[in-house]
Amino acid sequence: MWYGIYMQVILLSVRQICKEDKIWRKLAKPLQFNYWVNLLLPPPKGKKRAAVPAAAAVMLPFEEQVVADLLEDPNGGLVVLSSGLPLASIASALLLQLHHHHQSPGGCFLILSAPDPLKAQIRCLLLQPNSQPLLQLHDVAPDLPAHHRAALYSSRAALFLSPRALTADLLTSRLLPSRVHALLLMSAHRSSDTSSDAFVARLLRQHHLLPVYAFSDRPHAMVSGFAKAERAMKSLYIRRLHLWPRFHVLTASDLERAPPEVVDVRVPMTQPMRGIQVAVLDAMDACLKELRRTNKVDVEDLTVDKGIFKSFDEIVRRQLDPIWHTLGKKTKQLVADLRTLRKLLDYLVRYDAVTYLKFLDTLRVSEGVRSVWIFADSSHKIFQLAKRRVYQVVRADGTNLLADNKGTPTKKRKVTQKGKETENEDLSAIKGNAQKINAEMGILLEEILEEAPKWKVLQVSDPVSISQSSFRHHSALICASYVTEE
Repeated sequence: MWYGIYMQVILLSVRQICKEDKIWRKLAKPLQFNYWVNLLLPPPKGKKRAAVPAAAAVMLPFEEQVVADLLEDPNGGLVVLSSGLPLASIASALLLQLHHHHQSPGGCFLILSAPDPLKAQIRCLLLQPNSQPLLQLHDVAPDLPAHHRAALYSSRAALFLSPRALTADLLTSRLLPSRVHALLLMSAHRSSDTSSDAFVARLLRQHHLLPVYAFSDRPHAMVSGFAKAERAMKSLYIRRLHLWPRFHVLTASDLERAPPEVVDVRVPMTQPMRGIQVAVLDAMDACLKELRRTNKVDVEDLTVDKGIFKSFDEIVRRQLDPIWHTLGKKTKQLVADLRTLRKLLDYLVRYDAVTYLKFLDTLRVSEGVRSVWIFADSSHKIFQLAKRRVYQVVRADGTNLLADNKGTPTKKRKVTQKGKETENEDLSAIKGNAQKINAEMGILLEEILEEAPKWKVLQVSDPVSISQSSFRHHSALICASYVTEE
């Protein structure tokens, strides 16, 4: 009787969790009942966690449990964490454990597809400033000579590599698979049947059954396609999937011991930034209207509001995947333009004015011929306002001119095949005289260099009355969001 009641309680808890988070329900579907039992119940008392070395002793209990679960299976596993959980701490502790178990001389530990911030965090955790490092870390550049790479492969160190360089060394037998102790993939959400990470894992597992540990802290990306987690596990030759959401019993108990103090700071946009945002939204609306005419996409989700806050380009691409080979060139370009426009909205609040203008100039060169949105009327406003944030062209008396107007007289010439050499010789003279002509006409280039609004609210301790002593004993989570005026 008690067993039946206990099973009903577990099923009710599972239903409640599924209602709260559908993403983890999709990921846990292949695991079925065993995952939910481990999720709702703490680990057995007799189960021992992995012994953490002294360099990584400052770990939460759930982090130790993640490392212990990975070390149980000699083939490795796939770990999916919620965004914000300490992926670098888990990876560094796992590297120390693997280094402690493999005492044989030679060999190496390979780390693939690790972004630069994650590399810096792992290096900071493993390379303590006041103590001798237990594990050597090396960032192998693609242009490193072959004999230097061969020496690093036999140094028992952890190596940050690019999949392309590692593939070349494996195919040329510069690195033998038997010399690799373990393979760590830090961006498992990007793995697929045709990815370079899967090809490297296939080359290594053909001759040597080494463990493959894959990590991902983006659960949304793991459910973006059809059976994304299952296909990633199949391509990486992994059998076990470890899910660690925030509502896991161990994770929740550890995080709730010291809840952070949340400070919400609302950052207003500047006038040029609001103009760029409105112009980008107009360009997205124009692309969506063109997509509606195809009659091959669900029109209920084709709104600008949903396109901003959701992975809209992935949703559209998922709907068009079955018929992608039948679509025209214009429809495929519209899907790519939606992805580019969403990047423009994201980079608007992330980059400074100079970097944002440089990114726009790169888009004009790379996508100027193929792109559809760049020929719209709103795109001219985007480039004009982006230039206004960096510089403006003024006369000597202070009168503003358009940023696009260079103020230099030009003449149109018809260039023939024989006249190309003459034109190339005159280019240097024209560029040298441009500054002189501008000075004679009284036209000056004035730098604006608009400051990002987020730097103005960097010092939030005074407005919210948070003293420095409170930060020493309590953690604070600062959330900043941009506010647009409609």
